[in-house]
Amino acid sequence: MNQFDALRKGLPEAELVFTRGLMHELLVVHSAEELECIRRAAQLCDRAMEALVERARPGVKEYQLRAAATHAVLDGGGDVDFMIIGSTPMSEPMMVFGNPRPSSRELRAGDIVMMELAAGYRGYTAQIGSPVCIGEPPAEVRRFFDEIVLPGFERMVDAIGPDRSLEDARAAGRFFREHGAQSRPIHLHGIDLVTASPHVFTDRVESEDSDDVLQPGMVLVVEPTPITADGTLGMFFGHTFLVTSTGHECLDRYPWQLTVVPA
Repeated sequence: MNQFDALRKGLPEAELVFTRGLMHELLVVHSAEELECIRRAAQLCDRAMEALVERARPGVKEYQLRAAATHAVLDGGGDVDFMIIGSTPMSEPMMVFGNPRPSSRELRAGDIVMMELAAGYRGYTAQIGSPVCIGEPPAEVRRFFDEIVLPGFERMVDAIGPDRSLEDARAAGRFFREHGAQSRPIHLHGIDLVTASPHVFTDRVESEDSDDVLQPGMVLVVEPTPITADGTLGMFFGHTFLVTSTGHECLDRYPWQLTVVPA
């Protein structure tokens, strides 16, 4: 508002017209040079995940996981967009999504760590998130990942490709509720510089005119958060994808798995 007032006062004869989506329209389909930056950002996401997993042990505080992931990104020449990290016992879970400001809670054997990490390079970002278990998970946690989280995610990924409608991805996201689970409303979003249109929710698609049909060069984050039917445990699972001329490419290299570290 201050900048608008300065323009208005400095240019009293000018007509100032608000626009919507102009920068996004210029950025939604990326150039080869822009994609180089996004690929580097995705590599930094890998580094952040690896650093977090290496630090995730009993006695370590949530904010120390953020410190490890942040250092990996900054040390690799990137920037941090956000580090959302939380933990809860797998035997009595009480969390469906991580903390935007990770707490001083100490990890314990039998915990699960959830996170959504976003790293940037020269202004362009990528995102990632994959649950980490401190010790072997109980059978019901393993089953939830193997039978709900991963298959639903893979169905959504299969819906990404050139000339595909975003409604295809929304339809794929019904998998979670059709199989007795809940989910966070958002399942997928785009990236121009940072999180941007399009957005795919459980009940609707929100997009600019330029986003309605997927095109090569668009970058998307598939990020469902399936939640158990009783609402006590969620598992954010997200990776960054490029729409290609023949389908899609996952830009990060972190394994699609439930990570287990020693307790």
